[in-house]
Formats: sequence, structure tokens, C-alpha cells
Amino acid sequence: MKILLLAAMLLALCPAPLSAQEARKVRLVVQQNGQALVTEVRGLTLPRGAGNVLLPDLPTTIDPQTLQVRSKTAPREFSIRDLTLDDDLLTPSNLLRKHLGKTITLILPDGKTQGGRIQKEATLLSTDEAPVFLVDGAVYAGPYEAIIYPELPQGLSSRPRLSLNVDNSGPAKQDIELTYIARELNWRMDYVLAMNKASTSATLSGWVTVQNRCGVDYLEAVVELLAGEPRSVAHASRAMYASDSLAAPKAMALGGASDPEELFEYHLYRLKRPVTLANQQSRQVQLFASASLDITRKLMGRANALPSGRESEPIKERLDSFISFRNSGALGLGLPLPKGTLRAFQEDGESKHFLGEAPLERTPVGGQVELRLGQAFDITAERVATDFEKTGKSSYKGSWELRLSNAKKQAQRVVLQELMPGNWKIQNATQKWTKPSSGVLEFVVEVPPNADQEPLVLKYSFTTEL
Repeated sequence: MKILLLAAMLLALCPAPLSAQEARKVRLVVQQNGQALVTEVRGLTLPRGAGNVLLPDLPTTIDPQTLQVRSKTAPREFSIRDLTLDDDLLTPSNLLRKHLGKTITLILPDGKTQGGRIQKEATLLSTDEAPVFLVDGAVYAGPYEAIIYPELPQGLSSRPRLSLNVDNSGPAKQDIELTYIARELNWRMDYVLAMNKASTSATLSGWVTVQNRCGVDYLEAVVELLAGEPRSVAHASRAMYASDSLAAPKAMALGGASDPEELFEYHLYRLKRPVTLANQQSRQVQLFASASLDITRKLMGRANALPSGRESEPIKERLDSFISFRNSGALGLGLPLPKGTLRAFQEDGESKHFLGEAPLERTPVGGQVELRLGQAFDITAERVATDFEKTGKSSYKGSWELRLSNAKKQAQRVVLQELMPGNWKIQNATQKWTKPSSGVLEFVVEVPPNADQEPLVLKYSFTTEL
């Protein structure tokens, strides 16, 4: 009976669904760092003169320091004397704390039969660390299955409640706007790159997943996605109200979002249709679909050029497989790409094959996207240190022999980057080389098919002063 009474009291405590309350409009500016700027407009009946107004259904993850309240109906006739946020929530730890010194019922192992349970009345003596009880005149700090409480303490709520102490000389019915930051509201970006069989062209689509773990439902919310990494939420809130006229160039066909807008040093994507986000729910929307893109493939090996002096055997080197494309309107893109995860597939008739995935960093219009999808299977490299000598206190000389094998039927272009420390010079090399940066020696080699032949051998010698 006690359990039934407690269940009935808990149901009575839970707030009514949003549909049973006064209608409200919600706007969410969701960031990729797990928080969102929430703007609610609620239709409320206010007291005449001074009085209190209770606002329920706030998220459990609200940041109280960011809360702002104003009247949209009569801003000059409405003022707030103070506000109180009651966030003493109905949780097991708070229930335990509220019953300190009171009598409760423990469900305990009976100690006689396997799986047997008994009920014992107990007095809660302490809630520090593990709870301590007085049971049958003895102090008990052992295991228990559950606690049955005789009543629901006053003041505990399933969600935070905001109490406004207002002074209203305007109409009784007004639209009140709440603005606050809530955590556990997040969005992520996922890209699907569908390449043709030759891996020379592809289409790119972007999907956004919005997640709500903040503790309340948002019905028919206007959702905006902030792409970028603001250092603080203040940047987003200050810039949001001034962003409506800063439109970015129109480019690819957006499915679920309008064209992005510049927002301070970030970009804002607005979903075209309102979205209902229930608590503990995720919604996925296609953000855009591109035209055909030109894809460039590259096989790359990268290794340290300074030997350790202990290379007695050849070193096997795996070559990484890269693809790249330019974020250009002329190639079917041309809008800022938020950071996310790209998954590449290859289409072969009606079949599709997964090629790999890679993080895609935020890329501005005109930027180059380069992604490492995996490692080469048929093209291998072997490194042999043929010479290494310390020629001075901090100077060295060395020589490498790089052996490249290609088991494919066509020639393959391989980029080899040797990481060179110090002030280095190439003494001789059997292939042309370039210096893309101060610490990199680069060879671009065409490796012919040689599965049943000797590998292609590239040799070079260098000196360096550290």
C-alpha cells in the first residue's frame, strides 16, 4: 500500500504535458559543444501590480546565470523585482537527504534463503558517504535492496521551477520571453560521400542529428545550428540578434535547412521546418545534397629521415590512402562545411561498398578537403638504412634506399614524405624531389606494375645540422 501511495504522489508531482499548458513558441540555437541558447515565448496571465508568477517546465540542465526574462507585450509596464529558481530536484540523493532523522522502510536480504527479502523499519542516521541506519536498536551500514519512504517531502520537483516577483501595470495577459542556456542539447554533422567506380567523382550529402537530453520536451521548435567553436556562449547570444541581414552566398541544394548565414565568426544553419524534440530523443535531417564533385586520390608514405642507428633489418612501411576535393561552387559545393564525420562509399551498379571514414574539419568556401580513408593493400614500401654516421657534435649524415612494390595492373602514383630535422641538404637522389616545407623532403614517384619483378628502388643521401 505504501508503494502504491508513493507512486500516486509521484504521478501527481509530474507536470502536465506541454499540449495541456498555454501555447509557447520556442527557438533553439544549438551548438556542437553540447549546449544551446533557448528562447521561449509563453502566454501568461499576470497579476495586477506586485505579485508572483510560477513558470514550470524548465530543463534540468538550465544555466541559471544566463536566464533573462522580458515582456514582449508591454515591456515598459512590466518589470521583475527578483526571481527565484527552485532546482531542488526529485532525485534519490535528495529524497535521502530530506528524510535525515526520520523513519523509513528498508528492503534487506533475509540472510537465510537465496534471494529472500525482508522489510525493516529504520531511522536514517547519516547520509554522508554510504547511508547509516538505526535498525532494531543497532547501527546498520550494510547493503540494502531498496528504500520505501512514507511520504514525499515538500519542495522537491521533477524539474526546476522559476518564480518571478513582478510588478505589472500592463494588461493581465502578456507574452513573456525567456532566454537561457541549456546543456545536453547538441548537434552533430555526418557526411556521406558516394564515389563512382573509378573514384574520380562523387556526390556529397550532409545529415545533421539534433539530440535533446536536457529534461524537457520542445514542441514545434524553430531550430538553428551554430557551426563553429565559440569560446563562450556570450558570443552566440550577442551576435544572434544582429545576424538576420548577413546572408551568405547561395550555393548547393539545401534539403532541410535554409542557406547559411554569417554569425560573428561562425555560420548559422536554419532548419526549414519546425522540429519537435522530445526529451531523450534524437532527430536526423538531411541538410544538403551536392552536385557531382571531382575527386583526387593519393597514396602517401611518411617517415622520419634521421635513422636511429639500430636499423639492422628492412622496415615495412604502410602507405595511407587519401582523397581530396575542393569546396567550390563551380564543383557543386560552395558553402561552409561544419565539422563532422565523413563516410565514403563506392557505387558499383546497384551495389555500394564502405571505403572508410574520417573526421572532416570545418572548411570554408574555397577550402581544400583532404581525408585519410585507410591504408593501401597492393602498394607497399620497404625502407633500408644504408648509411648513418654522426659527423660532429650535432651533425649527421645518412642514406636511405626505398623499395616500392605495386601488385596492381596499372601504374600508381605514390607520394613519399621524409621528415628532415635541422638544417638539411640532399647530397644525391635518384628521383626528383621538392621541399614543401622546411622539415619535409618529398618525392612523387610513378610505380609501374611489378608484382613478379624487382621493386622500384629510390635512393637518396643527406646531411643535417641539428
